[in-house]
Amino acid sequence: MRKLLLILVIIITSCNAQSTNEAENQINQENKKSGKVQVLLIGTSHWDNYQKADLDVAQADEIDILSNQYQSELTEIIAKIVEFNPTKVFVERTIAYQPKLDSIYNLYKTSDWGKKSRNEIVQLGFKVAKKLDHNKVYGIDYRETSFPYDSLMKIMKVSKQENLISEFENDIKNFEKEYNELVYNKTPLKDILYYLNDKERRKFDLGWYLNKATQAGGVEDHVGAFLGSEWVKRNIYSYGIMQKYTDSDDERIMVLMGASHIAVFENLIAYNPGWEAVELKDIMK
Repeated sequence: MRKLLLILVIIITSCNAQSTNEAENQINQENKKSGKVQVLLIGTSHWDNYQKADLDVAQADEIDILSNQYQSELTEIIAKIVEFNPTKVFVERTIAYQPKLDSIYNLYKTSDWGKKSRNEIVQLGFKVAKKLDHNKVYGIDYRETSFPYDSLMKIMKVSKQENLISEFENDIKNFEKEYNELVYNKTPLKDILYYLNDKERRKFDLGWYLNKATQAGGVEDHVGAFLGSEWVKRNIYSYGIMQKYTDSDDERIMVLMGASHIAVFENLIAYNPGWEAVELKDIMK
């Protein structure tokens, strides 16, 4: 009887390993078949803002990524990303910051540093890179742009665009309300990430810059169009940096940035014949 149980355990373990290998092989075969770089897009909120405000226009509450619940769920998500096997991980840090990013990533790999950090770069980006034995995590953010939101609001007030101001304020309040409900209900992490990376949410997010901000002021006032163009510029520059870092051997890469950045990246990748966007939801199946 004991021998029979032992044989069953060996068979089940072997089947599980075989199933994992088959899944990895299927992903590899699909990548080679398409001939495209598979770009895993992961837009997040900024977990480091737990119980504190940040510089974003919307001031929603934030999950406690260090809680037992979210650490456990994060482990499951990371396991799926490791199966996807990106050869490079790109994060929201500038080229100028890269030496420091290299330093803290090496510190993270060789010590207990970062265990209490809530930053999504550490909690998700570093963890994935370490699991895959990467030597480097790549910063691609570009910050030499303007974001004149105060000027935008001022020109709308001067132009007496009360309805547009109300729309702006309602958009922000609705997002804060929806996201706060996810936080208060301790919604599973993958569902929060699905919410932030929802196609319609991305469309609405980028649409705010392209269709609403541009309406601010009179016909000779262009602060809204300038703000929108600066936002798109920041992300096009980041996208260009990402392209330059990506080699011919990179069949799969991962991009981890704020969800609003990912909304732009998705559109840019759609025009790249050699790249193809992959969503977290696709690899979590």
